Amino acid sequence: MLVQKITSLEKIGQLDRWLFKQVNSTGGNTFFDWLLPSWRTPSFWIPAYVILLLVLIYRFRQKAGWWIFFLIATVGMVDLIGNQLIKQTFERLRPCNDPLLAGEVLLRIPNCGTGFSFISNHAANHFAIATFMFLTLSKWLGKTGYLLFFWAFLVGYAQIYVGVHYPADVLVGAMVGTTVAALFAKQYNKQPRFAIFGSENSI
Repeated sequence: MLVQKITSLEKIGQLDRWLFKQVNSTGGNTFFDWLLPSWRTPSFWIPAYVILLLVLIYRFRQKAGWWIFFLIATVGMVDLIGNQLIKQTFERLRPCNDPLLAGEVLLRIPNCGTGFSFISNHAANHFAIATFMFLTLSKWLGKTGYLLFFWAFLVGYAQIYVGVHYPADVLVGAMVGTTVAALFAKQYNKQPRFAIFGSENSI
């Protein structure tokens, strides 16, 4: 049984490395080379974050403060789970530091980083933001809310493309971020005192 489990994990690892190569090398193009290294960085989105917060504060006044508090708490919890629990437990090397891929990784950013690979906190955090916004602001965002998940997906894809994460890192990170954000959004929406749309928007 143990041998079978080890063999299965090895096969998953092989598939993960193969998928990584398809994105990182085979799927390379000049447009992505220009866009994705910046798309993945939080600083790239600072103007969008500032505009969003200003609009929310103007539109919803005091309730916007509670929304911001819950969003920060959501991302903080996701970041804590990813960095302190999952990464320190599995200690998986980043592909750009992995001896099994030596000489095969196209690193499209200045450095690989020293942290562990599993999970991708970039993916976890951005999927958490997307999920929390979608579930708490859906009446305000309308159908454009679905674009949040496309934005988060591209952030995760960029992490693979630039060479710092495997597909499984991004996939599980997205699952963690989505799950935690859904739980926080549910609690937020249950509080009519400060939920922007009140309890009728609860999930």
